[in-house]
Amino acid sequence: MTLPASEAESLSEREQQTRLRAAAFFVIGLPIIGYGIGTGIAEYSPALMILGTLSALAVTIGAFTLWQKRGGYRAIRPGIACHTALTLYLVTFSGTEHARSLWFLTVPLTSIMLLPPREGTAWSVGAIAIACALMFQAGSLDGAQAYSSVFIVRYTILALMTTGVLCWSEVLLERYQIRLQDQNTALTAERDHLEKEIIQRAALEEELRYLATTDSLTGLLNRRAFMAALAGELTRSHRLNSPLTVLMIDIDHFKQINDSLGHPAGDAVLVHLSALLQEQLRSIDKLGRIGGEEFAIMLVDTPVDAAEIVVGRLLEAIRSRPAEHPESHRPIPFTASIGCTQRHPDDDELTSLSRADRALYAAKQEGRDRSHWT
Repeated sequence: MTLPASEAESLSEREQQTRLRAAAFFVIGLPIIGYGIGTGIAEYSPALMILGTLSALAVTIGAFTLWQKRGGYRAIRPGIACHTALTLYLVTFSGTEHARSLWFLTVPLTSIMLLPPREGTAWSVGAIAIACALMFQAGSLDGAQAYSSVFIVRYTILALMTTGVLCWSEVLLERYQIRLQDQNTALTAERDHLEKEIIQRAALEEELRYLATTDSLTGLLNRRAFMAALAGELTRSHRLNSPLTVLMIDIDHFKQINDSLGHPAGDAVLVHLSALLQEQLRSIDKLGRIGGEEFAIMLVDTPVDAAEIVVGRLLEAIRSRPAEHPESHRPIPFTASIGCTQRHPDDDELTSLSRADRALYAAKQEGRDRSHWT
């Protein structure tokens, strides 16, 4: 008899064994109980009929209760007690050849295998002692057949040997289960530790990757990461023959902002400008901080006429939306100059960015707060 997988996973190994053994006891015990009831009816023995009926009810109810995952050992003990009482009755009134007394040898099996090993052993030894006493007194009871001393000694030795072997096997099984459980617990702890360490290392690698590619102040791509992205986009643009616009942006008179308002105010301007630029760009465009107050932008798949509209929008947003002083919360107006260039057929990341930088320098020379194309 097997358990459904979903139920087996929710029970401990010991509980699964107890339930399976209780089911086996229900199946194996029925012949004994049926024998008792049938014999009681045949011999008109009310005591045997009552014991057989009680045993049948106790074993059936116990097995059903265990199968419903309730009761534990409490559900088993009544059945074992009734079964033991029935077999002791059969020992007392064992017939002419004492054949009925052989049913008692099932008591060590059921008690030790269904109860905790030590409790089951104590139950079995106690039942053997009672059986020996009943055998010695059987000759003085009405309807009972006397036992010879040799038979009692051999019977007792056999019952005790059976009890000892079963007890030792159950103790070994219990120790093995405990050792296996300890090993499983250690393996689970080690697995959890390894999983935690893997997660921590993955988080650390992600943090290091972020720090290696991200500007710590603005959260934008740093120079190295932007140049790598520009190289990849130039390769794609060359292959597809699609337009690509590169912009260089520099804050006008940024040194004056730092000198007059302090470096925290300068940092606030940089953070404000990075957020403002991100708002104006598409998700496919790339933005990076490549110097102190210099920013670079890739407008992907953007020809000159569309790029001019974007540049005009950026300049207007910078003019109309000043930064805020981190301490006084006063507005910090500022402007920026933009150098613009389109991708050339023989461009790499250095030549395209260098050309945009020259255009930026020209915009500065022309009076700042404007754009220039090269």
